Amino acid sequence: MTRQQRIFLRPLRCLPFFLFGTCIVIICIFTLTSKRLPVKDDPSVEIDINAFNDLANKDAFLRHADDMHRLRKSIINELSQLEQKRNKLKATVQTLEDSHKDLSTQLKDMEHELSQIKVDVKNMILTKKEIFSEYSSVPLPLPMLSDLSASTGTHMNLNCDLNSCFDYSRCSVISGFPIYLYPTYTDDNLLIAWKSAIENSNHITNKPESACMYFLLVKDDTKINTQSLEYWKGDGRNHIIINVGLSSLTSPKSRAMVAQTNRTKFDRGFDIFLPYVDVLPVDYKVLPLLLPLRKKILLSFYGQSPTILSEGEKEILGAINKLNSSDIISFITQCTAKSVCLPDQWCLCSNHHAVESERSSIFVMIPNCANMPSYQFTYRIYRALINGAIPVLLGDFYQLPFSDFISWEKAIVSFPLQRVTELEYILRNILESDIMSYKKHGRIIFNDYFSSVEKAAHALINTLRYRINMPPPPVPEAVSTLVYDEHHPMQTFQSRVDNGNEILGPIEAPFPSPSYQRNFTSFLQFSHWSHSSYIFPYTPWDPGLPTDAKYHGSPYGFRPINGGAGGSGTEFSASLGGNYPHEQFTIVILTYDRSELLQQQLAQFNGLPYLNKVVVIWNNPQYPPSTLKWPHIHVPIQVIKAERNSLNNRFMPYKEIETEAVLSMDDDMGLRHDEIIFAFRVWREFRDRIVGFPGRYHAWNIHDEKWNYNSNHSCELSMILTGAAFFHKYYMYQYSYSMPQAIRDKVDEYMNCEDLAMNFLVSHITGQPPVKTTSRWTFRCPTCGEASLWIDESHFNERHKCIQFFIEVYGYLPLKYTQFRADSVLFKTRVPEDKSKCFVFV
Repeated sequence: MTRQQRIFLRPLRCLPFFLFGTCIVIICIFTLTSKRLPVKDDPSVEIDINAFNDLANKDAFLRHADDMHRLRKSIINELSQLEQKRNKLKATVQTLEDSHKDLSTQLKDMEHELSQIKVDVKNMILTKKEIFSEYSSVPLPLPMLSDLSASTGTHMNLNCDLNSCFDYSRCSVISGFPIYLYPTYTDDNLLIAWKSAIENSNHITNKPESACMYFLLVKDDTKINTQSLEYWKGDGRNHIIINVGLSSLTSPKSRAMVAQTNRTKFDRGFDIFLPYVDVLPVDYKVLPLLLPLRKKILLSFYGQSPTILSEGEKEILGAINKLNSSDIISFITQCTAKSVCLPDQWCLCSNHHAVESERSSIFVMIPNCANMPSYQFTYRIYRALINGAIPVLLGDFYQLPFSDFISWEKAIVSFPLQRVTELEYILRNILESDIMSYKKHGRIIFNDYFSSVEKAAHALINTLRYRINMPPPPVPEAVSTLVYDEHHPMQTFQSRVDNGNEILGPIEAPFPSPSYQRNFTSFLQFSHWSHSSYIFPYTPWDPGLPTDAKYHGSPYGFRPINGGAGGSGTEFSASLGGNYPHEQFTIVILTYDRSELLQQQLAQFNGLPYLNKVVVIWNNPQYPPSTLKWPHIHVPIQVIKAERNSLNNRFMPYKEIETEAVLSMDDDMGLRHDEIIFAFRVWREFRDRIVGFPGRYHAWNIHDEKWNYNSNHSCELSMILTGAAFFHKYYMYQYSYSMPQAIRDKVDEYMNCEDLAMNFLVSHITGQPPVKTTSRWTFRCPTCGEASLWIDESHFNERHKCIQFFIEVYGYLPLKYTQFRADSVLFKTRVPEDKSKCFVFV
């Protein structure tokens, strides 16, 4: 309140007392006079006649009474005027009091705004400091040295390695690993499949003069006229001859690599051991479930023993026959039907009993004998994995298919030949959890590398790229069509939403998450980045820095709480803190035909801290109406027109999403700012999990003996619905490009279950449950009416079926239970008066 207002109001404060005193004086005078004088028109008043004996006459008395009556009337009029003035003054006081309240509210808002501005300015100062101190751009590398490999290095002489026989000068780290495939003219289906798979690679080039490597496809012992190859250059440097047949390749001495399923002539670390791959792709329908873990046969082997055996092999076979006396071990060394093989070689049993035996076994033995052909060895691994069994390798297996980057130790069990007598004892002591881990990783290896020729061809290219330290290309972003651009601007309207006076963080200008920071170094340390055909802009598994690094020369991007001194709510709300540099998140909303709900939802995001942008995926086949206006908020709103109406569009990795953190929301979800910011902070500590609000779980139906979807309140959950959940953008790439297509097709068939599919995917990759935040269990949209899908009973029936189908595709149920919910640190904690909680209501 200003000084002039206080001076004006000071006399008004005494006005009620003055009026009250005036009324008392008038009432007293009136009372005294009424006892002595007659009052006309008032019969209740008794007049004392004796009081008028001293009057001269009656006329004088009447004149006096008239004077008193006029005086009374005058006083009444004056009192009425005073009452009117009092009411006016009272109204003026009320107006001033209301104005005072409004000014107080404005003062509080301005104080809140000032505090918010201070937080923003402090953050901007740090950002400016970081911009000017940012590391300078890295210059391009110098031209590579010429071929330093020994000219005398020759292949097929067991003396070739990458240093002696490979020319690195053709393969700069920034070249993109270009590959030239020599023309292949054939009608062989397997060769055609390999040719098509390599041509579809993102490394293929039609400029052979700039290629890093040259691919030549052959099958079996085809006579190769290497001198006719235009880029052979006399010794075949940087060439790889890919033999997709089963026999060993005979090739002239050269510096070329050989990739084949036969290891007869093989340079370890230079040549590549290929797996057996069927010309027809294998999908989930052929693969059995990984459960139950315990089966009637512990260990099995099917194969025709050779007629010619060494003394050592006879001893091993005798030990195996002794184990065969156990009821849980099945060794069949005499086949009723077998493949064509030589007398001194093991043969494959080709009858259906072999497949049934492996499907009924936990482990399948694969001995490494001199008389077991290499192709048969790889085929036995292939068959064990396709039948859901764990390969037990007996002997010295110094080379396995794609062993450069496949972690075979997670999928197989290996023993030296001398331990054949201890197999049953050791295998029976393997825990069920370890058995499940072996089977799960075996299924992953099969699906990623052996399930089709295309997978095997990409694995071959990745092996070569990994060996010579070449980074993969960036993962493609989903193609998007923006509804509004500079030529068709968005119509907006101003909206102001009251989100309370709680400061939740700085309001920043949008900035993207740093991307592709390891694009040229991924092969050095983080091998799991290099195993894919693509490199991702970021993953959820960044190891981060120790907490003291920010104070010892690595402060970039960090926003420690109160500069590192810590603090309660006031200090906490000004910075993100935590273990990772400060960042923003993107809200992604999938909508169809609920514009009014959508506009209300978007308006609520105005002033939301750490928000980068809002991406609206318009699933309606029709474009938004030209008259539709969008709320103007502090960050961009980008509307993407989907190619078709599909719930899978929710997880498309559009290039417009420029942050690691993604908040997926339905268009009818009502979340407060503090709930969103708290969930964002929690996600930063669980970057590889789904973090959000509506919890659900899978429940066992004891009558049908099947898993069902359940939304009832429970102290245990296994899913977070993506209608209100944070997750890493990495999972959008995995959902769209790596998750089995059958799952996306099922989502389109039911127009349902995309949120369940994402929960299955993340739990399959991480082996971890999601993280629930706050007490919200579900959301209700009172204005949605029949537009909400969850009202329909068929919605739940479809979700039951989805769970059953996803289990079939994955081969097991990856969902994990959790009994944990995240709340802020000082939630329901009594704090001193000079401290405040992290969040007021969370």
